[in-house]
Amino acid sequence: MVALREEGKIATIGLSAVSLDIVRRASSAGIACVQNAYSLVDREFEDVFRFCAETNLAWVPFFPLGGAVRGMPKVTEQPEVIAVADRLGATPSQVGLAWLLKQSENTLLIPGTSSVAHLEENCAAGSVTLDEDAMRELDAIKVGQGAIC
Repeated sequence: MVALREEGKIATIGLSAVSLDIVRRASSAGIACVQNAYSLVDREFEDVFRFCAETNLAWVPFFPLGGAVRGMPKVTEQPEVIAVADRLGATPSQVGLAWLLKQSENTLLIPGTSSVAHLEENCAAGSVTLDEDAMRELDAIKVGQGAIC
């Protein structure tokens, strides 16, 4: 991959669905981002996320609202998320995305979108302000491990 980048055939190197060990080993190659499953309900790759935050490596969580496969919990169905959304006048999706954005400035979101209205709702998540009480309530959600990867 480094050779391809040096030849100008690719611009950057990104990793997906990788462990912390792989990210650490690859970081010397100048990787641009890491994309792993990560959400309020699936924090299996918390160690990878923390490494990316500490090293200012772009973090691109896929399935940011969970529920991508059968049996995987959905952020929008968690009672705590619904309660916070109701208090803030936001949607559960916006709360789930706002929680991810609040985790670190290096987080880049690519939530699934099925319509223009859905896109607008997702974009508005950036203006949702989660206070300390909301964060404490959301951080306390019991999470699954290894739902996908």
